[in-house]
Amino acid sequence: MEKNYTNIDFTKIEEMVEDDVDFRNQLLDAIEIAVEELETTYLKGIENKDSNSIKLARHKIKPTLGLFGLHRLSNILSEGKKIMEEGNFNSCLEGHMEDFKKATNAVLKDVREYRE
Repeated sequence: MEKNYTNIDFTKIEEMVEDDVDFRNQLLDAIEIAVEELETTYLKGIENKDSNSIKLARHKIKPTLGLFGLHRLSNILSEGKKIMEEGNFNSCLEGHMEDFKKATNAVLKDVREYRE
């Protein structure tokens, strides 16, 4: 667990769990599920051009982003929000989706590696 992770702040998790392995695993499960749900819902919202689904997905993950230092993913979601608000969603869609997928995959990879 000494690896330097950049996509999530595991020190915050460790502070919360206080060496309780079961609680740590439950928390990691919850983060993993939340990011997977975000990815599914957000990408489906983009595919269907459903701004309401996209907003709900962002809103649902927001506490997790802040609590556990998912800054990269948070920044990408903020960029997506700005793109939508500016009406540039179609022109910037592909690049944004690629950045989003990379960020979610990086968080999930870090969470899974951290368990090992």
